[in-house]
Amino acid sequence: MKKVLVFLIGMLLVSCHDSVTTYSEQEIKEIQYEQAFEKAFGKISPTQTWGFSSMTSRTITRSADPRGNMWAKEGYNVPADITSGELEAVLAVFSQKGEASYEALVDWDCFFVQQVYTGDSIYKDGYNQNVLGSSKMNWLCAYDPQGHKEMVYGRPEYNWQPTEIISHDDHVNDFNAATSNDYGGRMLMVNSSTQRFGFSSSQDNGHIFYNFRMEKINGNYYVGLDFEAAGQNPNEQVARDTIYDDWIVKIVPGKGISDKVKEEGMIICEDLGTIGDFDFNDVVFYAKVWESGKTDITLYAAGGTLDVSVAGVNVGEVMGKMVNTGLATVPEYTFVASNKYNSLIDIPIIVSNTDEAGNVTSYALSAEMGKAPQKICVPLGFKWCLEYKPLYEAYPGFKNWVTGTSDTWAGNYDSSLVY
Repeated sequence: MKKVLVFLIGMLLVSCHDSVTTYSEQEIKEIQYEQAFEKAFGKISPTQTWGFSSMTSRTITRSADPRGNMWAKEGYNVPADITSGELEAVLAVFSQKGEASYEALVDWDCFFVQQVYTGDSIYKDGYNQNVLGSSKMNWLCAYDPQGHKEMVYGRPEYNWQPTEIISHDDHVNDFNAATSNDYGGRMLMVNSSTQRFGFSSSQDNGHIFYNFRMEKINGNYYVGLDFEAAGQNPNEQVARDTIYDDWIVKIVPGKGISDKVKEEGMIICEDLGTIGDFDFNDVVFYAKVWESGKTDITLYAAGGTLDVSVAGVNVGEVMGKMVNTGLATVPEYTFVASNKYNSLIDIPIIVSNTDEAGNVTSYALSAEMGKAPQKICVPLGFKWCLEYKPLYEAYPGFKNWVTGTSDTWAGNYDSSLVY
């Protein structure tokens, strides 16, 4: 990297007499940035961590069921209530006609089963009589990998004779009928398996059908069941329709598989391209770091002119430059980082600057305690500054936060200066 000689006088003291210190152009830029920042905002508090030490972690919502409280205390990941939006998304998939059979997408040995939906489809039996399929479905079962002895009665595969078999049907307790649970009812299954799901048809005296469809929707797994009956008599015979919405449940890992959100926040950045504007909108993004290290990122704005990458993704290539800061408007861009990170501050934001000779200088934006920040973590929903509108004008409380005389600053802003 090209080096220059700088004689530090005035605010920069290096050593006694006529000493000369060699600095890189990047180091000079960072020194200039530090000086300009303190001139604009005041002396930085030595304990200022720029929002990166106050991350809030989400916790899995406990069930109102008292058994749910026991599960949570034992470290199980008790699933949250089913939301109306979640139900709508699930029905959009399972209400469509499907194939005759499906494979399981996961194989968990410890998991929750949660009631999602009871269908209202009307079928016709062998006498052309109406049958509400979901009302004839009971005894939801998962797969028992070990198997157990069981007497079965009245099944055609055993010539309708009482027969002792090794059964792999693992009853999901309290799911004795599709309509027996309130929506959101839960049951924990241990040493079981999600390889297969089935139900007992009361229409034909208890035949077990494995007409299940497993789908991953918005990151979660659901199982839909399709009603059928196959008894000896016409009133016990109902053909299926391959629409798996007669009984829908959600499956959630119990322990060891489920991921939890560790940190989440918005990050606003200065790329050091133009020193002194301090609008902190050169890159604006939301990030969510999971305990596994998986990191979800949504790019909101790119108000800088230099090339910038966030977690390895070039912002200019996926969004453009000088966008969503008052000049041009483009959609947000969401991705999952290819690498894993421990915390928000670890997500790399790399700036690349190319000079007239074609030399490229790259550096990572930092947020060191007590030093001028190049990135700041702000609360969710933060309104970032318009182009060339500095933080101290848009947010009057920012200066006091920098110097340590105030703990908060982001709630009070001039709406004419933010995006």
